[in-house]
Amino acid sequence: MTQLPGPELGGLAPGRDETDPELLALPAPPRGLRVATLTMMAAVVAAALSLAISLRADLSYFFGQGDVVVLGSATTLDPARLVPNSHVQIEGSPMLSTAVRYRRMLGSDHYTLYPLAGQRNVYVQVAYEDEDQERLATRREFTGRLVTFGQLGARFSSVRTYLETRMDQPVSADSLVLLADEPPSSYAWSLGVALLAVLIALLDSWLILRWFRPLPQDE
Repeated sequence: MTQLPGPELGGLAPGRDETDPELLALPAPPRGLRVATLTMMAAVVAAALSLAISLRADLSYFFGQGDVVVLGSATTLDPARLVPNSHVQIEGSPMLSTAVRYRRMLGSDHYTLYPLAGQRNVYVQVAYEDEDQERLATRREFTGRLVTFGQLGARFSSVRTYLETRMDQPVSADSLVLLADEPPSSYAWSLGVALLAVLIALLDSWLILRWFRPLPQDE
């Protein structure tokens, strides 16, 4: 009895080389398109890593000590205790005559920023609604995150410029801002964003290595 050949599995006979010669014979993608795709993917990796690195101060504050450092009255502040990126409490009278009111591009909250009476080294940012004007004028205690204008970067550049040019305030990159009512727990979002950015960078790097590695060549 003559034995019939068995069926081929997946289009390949047993023992046959798994490298498909027809696939290898296909023309390579245009070099310009390949370079452009690789460049774009590398840019995504760089942007994701840059975003994660830019959040290091927020992450440090989130994982830092939750205990509040009580600094006392704004008029008797000890410069040695003014540590940026710390959770502090300050008492003082708002100088609403030199206040700046604004709204961030992302979100609908309104903010006001002003110095406390008796000094010009620490400013306070407070979120408010239109009906909170009286509360702003009578508030005397502020607890939140202490940062410098320099750490806030471009998002506070317009506020800093306004204080310098319109309000004649001696504001520098080392001037301090107390972001009132922002405890470390309110920065949990920074951990999620940083993890997402790192995940995107790792995934894109893996795709670059997988898609752009040299094809095996027959000897």
